[in-house]
Amino acid sequence: MNHQAKAGGQRRGAVAPLAAVLMIPLLGAAALAVDLSYAKSVRSDLQNVADAAALAGAGKLQDLFVQYNAPGQTQPDSIVSTATGTTAGSPRKTAQQVAYLNKAGGVFITVPDADVTFGYLDAQGNYSTTYTGFPNTISVTTRRDSTANGALPLFFANVFGIGTQTLMANARATIYTGDITSLKAIPGIDSHILPVALDVKTWTNFYQTGQSRDGNTYYGSNGLPQLQVYPDPGNAPGQFGLLDIGPPHNDVPAFRNWIDDGTTPNDINYLLNNNLLPVSPTAPEPWKGGPGMKSTLVTDFASQMGKPSLIPIFQAVQYPTQANGMTYIAASGQGQGSYYNIIGFVGVTVTQADGNGSNMNISVQPRGVVDPTTVINSPVPAGTSSSNVGTSPTTFVSAKLTN
Repeated sequence: MNHQAKAGGQRRGAVAPLAAVLMIPLLGAAALAVDLSYAKSVRSDLQNVADAAALAGAGKLQDLFVQYNAPGQTQPDSIVSTATGTTAGSPRKTAQQVAYLNKAGGVFITVPDADVTFGYLDAQGNYSTTYTGFPNTISVTTRRDSTANGALPLFFANVFGIGTQTLMANARATIYTGDITSLKAIPGIDSHILPVALDVKTWTNFYQTGQSRDGNTYYGSNGLPQLQVYPDPGNAPGQFGLLDIGPPHNDVPAFRNWIDDGTTPNDINYLLNNNLLPVSPTAPEPWKGGPGMKSTLVTDFASQMGKPSLIPIFQAVQYPTQANGMTYIAASGQGQGSYYNIIGFVGVTVTQADGNGSNMNISVQPRGVVDPTTVINSPVPAGTSSSNVGTSPTTFVSAKLTN
């Protein structure tokens, strides 16, 4: 019995040194697990920063895409240079600024110029860093390494001779275009639609020739052609007539509110509930015309200069040709009882609004527009298709991450 007790004591004494030896790799494994978890978290932060930076940069590509395709554009290469350059407000600088507003591993992230690149995503989803024309995609790389922001210091792995970890993340964002077919009411969100009707042929001819309807070319302050939409030559009715974009109104104050503030959720619900949306060239809907254009609204149009806006476009009831000898008829009915066949919307900005009476002048230029209340069915990467009105698209959905 005494022999057995002695043997048992020897076994207990042998386990203690073994446990001490094994504790070292166990603690090392636990330390490595902590460092690996930390590095994974910082890598996730880097990815979030890259995503946000790419999306912000892509947002700046949208209006530049419209400028690149603008009527009368004689220096498209300069627009590409602006889009891919390093000037203030450019897509690259915007991406870099957004990145630096965010941290990964306690460090504000700096993105070198070389880590912001541009490319093209085609309709089939194939991406290329080479492109002909205008890029529709921006790529941003964020990193913690010797190139930028320093490698990530580790807590415990230094015991094993591993003091830092290099990390990298990448994101691509692409701009998507499409034709607006409808609107959706979002509480508290107005859609900035100008309450006017613009003839689709006037718009497409301007894109093709840079000319207004009177056959002349007028230039905005940026040196590009602008479309003079009022007055219309020959006083042809309806080329830029006031249009109800909600419940019918015949008073000027209502149109002033629409110009200044846009279409409210209640207005959009009215259009939806009365089957005035959706619209398309093959399924136009009759929207009621308003009173004649008033000089008192010039200052309201002027207040929208430089701001992105949508304009409803319509198909005329009757277009004259040399063969048919018919007269132009913009809308059915007369005056405040007129109805325009609305087929869609285009993006513009007001570039001139001055004068009064017969000397009043209102002009616009194409402008890229992203509006959360709009419905765009099947958006595609910018540059892969044209608008259904036969021009380059001017309406976009929010940029999308595409990698």
